Amino acid sequence: MKKFILIITLFFASNAMAQDGVQFGLNVSPSWKINMSKQKGTGIRNNQSGYGFNAGIPIKYWINEFTALNTGLDFEFTAFDYLQNGFLVSSVRFNSLHLPVMFNIHLSGSLYAMVGTGVVYNLSVRDLNIGGGANLTAVTNNVQPYLGLGLNSLIERDFGYFEVGVQGRYQVLDIWKSSYEKFEDSNSHLAALDLILRYYF
Repeated sequence: MKKFILIITLFFASNAMAQDGVQFGLNVSPSWKINMSKQKGTGIRNNQSGYGFNAGIPIKYWINEFTALNTGLDFEFTAFDYLQNGFLVSSVRFNSLHLPVMFNIHLSGSLYAMVGTGVVYNLSVRDLNIGGGANLTAVTNNVQPYLGLGLNSLIERDFGYFEVGVQGRYQVLDIWKSSYEKFEDSNSHLAALDLILRYYF
């Protein structure tokens, strides 16, 4: 998977010099996360709120004057904290690589719709708690494809372009492997609402 991400990134980088309409930038986007769990037998649902951010290098390739492809490579951090009486008792933390493949479609003025997909690759997953914590990477479905939808605005300035917007993402695979006993009777999926803050040179 790491080789695949590297090849895609190098492909866009090598084509960037030869094509017009390719923009590189910087991305630092905070996220609100939800871990959506459902018991298989009872159908009872439980949603846990979390937080995170994406930081990396976005690439915007203009297909024509009204449509662009957004990709790039980000580091993504996700945390789900459990508090008791105001104190942090435990926290499940994901450190990931994030490769988006989102299309920007012009709506009106500087407003664009975003639709597409992408993949998150979990480098490490840890459960931190007062007992010392545990490494959960081996029991995680590390490759997590997602579906994405959102709105953004591209604002031109003398020194570059700012992209601001919101984007929802839903990971289609269960977080945990079916062999993980702790969650073998439930399904868990991550959803994210990203506040997009990107700057293009």
